[in-house]
Amino acid sequence: MSVFTVVERSELETFLAGYAVGTLRNFSGISAGIENSNYFVSAGAGEYILTLFERTPATELPFFLALMAHLAAHNLPSARPLADNGGCYLGELKGRPAALVARLPGTSVARPGVEHCAAIGRVMARMHLASLEFAPQRENDRGHPWRAAVSSLVAARLDTTDQRLLEESIDEFRDDPFIGLPGGVIHADLFRDNALFDAGRLTGIIDFYYACSGAFVYDLAVAFADWCFDEDKLVLHRSLAAAMLTAYADVRPLLRVERDAWMGALRAVGLRFWLSRLNDHHFPREGVLTYAKDPEAYKRILLHGRGRPDDFEKLWRWKQKGPAEPGLFVT
Repeated sequence: MSVFTVVERSELETFLAGYAVGTLRNFSGISAGIENSNYFVSAGAGEYILTLFERTPATELPFFLALMAHLAAHNLPSARPLADNGGCYLGELKGRPAALVARLPGTSVARPGVEHCAAIGRVMARMHLASLEFAPQRENDRGHPWRAAVSSLVAARLDTTDQRLLEESIDEFRDDPFIGLPGGVIHADLFRDNALFDAGRLTGIIDFYYACSGAFVYDLAVAFADWCFDEDKLVLHRSLAAAMLTAYADVRPLLRVERDAWMGALRAVGLRFWLSRLNDHHFPREGVLTYAKDPEAYKRILLHGRGRPDDFEKLWRWKQKGPAEPGLFVT
């Protein structure tokens, strides 16, 4: 979340008049994130998040908002969009598509523990199962065409070693290697800053605006790479990894073919976020409150995925001390 478009108080008051939320009390911009303009909004007795969509076409936004409503209806801690007085989830503000969602309690965690990672594993598995009842589908807009386009922009800024790594990785994922694996609609961006906890309890999953049709194992690898490694992606915390993978599999057991695809999923995650961070680093967007993240961290995830499979195979067998847990996958 960021602020690229500045909203004045009078403009926001006019926008909120179309919703049954009461009188605007105060609002402030949110600096975290990199894609859209976001504000905390207090109106009447409620607390909300206002998002102005800077890049996503308005025609795609009903998919995201319907998905969020679907998950909330399935008792998942998803941010719930508010309909305006005409029954529409999507409005317009400052010439941008805009949506208002109920603000969930809690804050993101910078240093997750075992309980946090287990909670993320469980809720992701529940989201995946709930997505099987969600009919709309959406192509991944961070697939090969996007990867090739961004690669052509950033390659000249890299040294020869990184250029070779990028070229080999782009070639590997020219075709989707996860076709045929269990899948549905996935979050595709469940980083630490997209989950909220209150007194140790998971209270919210937010920012579904990369959600798309995809393999469940890829979605799990996205969360794994952010939650189970240190910030620089140098050290894997095995207790966190075991907590997430075991909790996920307790709700939705993983097939052997998904486990076999794990290393490829890590490489795909590394490539996707290395490229997006390289693009943001070398071609920053102007905004009032913005920040770019370190590209090197996800290059390391890509390299981890190119490492020895045995190193990661141990994750599927490793257990914490205590009562025996169910297997992490089924044949």
